[in-house]
Amino acid sequence: MADQRDFDLALSTKWFAKEPPAFPLPSMKALGPCTSTYGWTWEQDFSDTTKILICAVLWTDTKAMTKVRVTWKRSDPLGTVKAEQKHYPAPPSPSEENLDKAHKLYGENIAAWAEDSIGTTVGDGECWTLIQRALMDIAYTYRQYGKEPPLLSQGRTHGHPILNITAPSVSSNTGLLQLADVRRGDILELKSAHFQIVTEEAPKKVPGQWGKWQKGAGETNIRLSHHTAIVVGVEGDAVKVVEQNGSVPGGVGVERYDLGDTGMKRGEVEVYRVVGETMGGGGLTAEWDDE
Repeated sequence: MADQRDFDLALSTKWFAKEPPAFPLPSMKALGPCTSTYGWTWEQDFSDTTKILICAVLWTDTKAMTKVRVTWKRSDPLGTVKAEQKHYPAPPSPSEENLDKAHKLYGENIAAWAEDSIGTTVGDGECWTLIQRALMDIAYTYRQYGKEPPLLSQGRTHGHPILNITAPSVSSNTGLLQLADVRRGDILELKSAHFQIVTEEAPKKVPGQWGKWQKGAGETNIRLSHHTAIVVGVEGDAVKVVEQNGSVPGGVGVERYDLGDTGMKRGEVEVYRVVGETMGGGGLTAEWDDE
């Protein structure tokens, strides 16, 4: 458990009694991108009802987590409210050996699940839903067979980051996919990305000029504000991905993104390796750990 100072929970605002509770608190959001969950229980006696709220917030950049338990009487929330906090440190960064084990355990199953979904619409048809459903299905199967399930996506964080690419860059992006050992089943997260694809066309005769031919070329520009995709192949500086709501609006299709110097003109790409729950800090749950 982290040696972290407790947050000011601002209990006088009665955020805990709202449905849903106003959580995470602004002081928590100020620490960086985060995701949260909560759960209610209550205890009834002859005179009153005691409500118990457990909230958890996880910072997606570090995977550090804080849990808050609030109890109060329904008849007098402010006069009876009590709260406690527990803080959990960021898990240690996995070694290359553990990242390799994680890929062998989950990578191929994630890629195969994505490929089996081509031509369909998964859930609400959004890009993020594809990886969400893939991990949920795989986690369920692994639990059925007594194996450690993969850590579910926390916002736009999908395990452990293994590569970050930005463009334009002061240095070359050539060869980075190989250096980072990007593999099938890794997850691509794109932000404000612009890809340019130039394709050669068959030579054409120049009108009115006998014997002269002109070499043609076509250009395709792909712009993505926020996009999630699943890697199913690596070809030099390019990744072949299965994605939803990209090349096929509202459906699952295949695309190729050149992350090298000639293909990616602008934006940021983060590549994640899906890891197990224990390696990822145990996941985000609204459960109070009594010690």
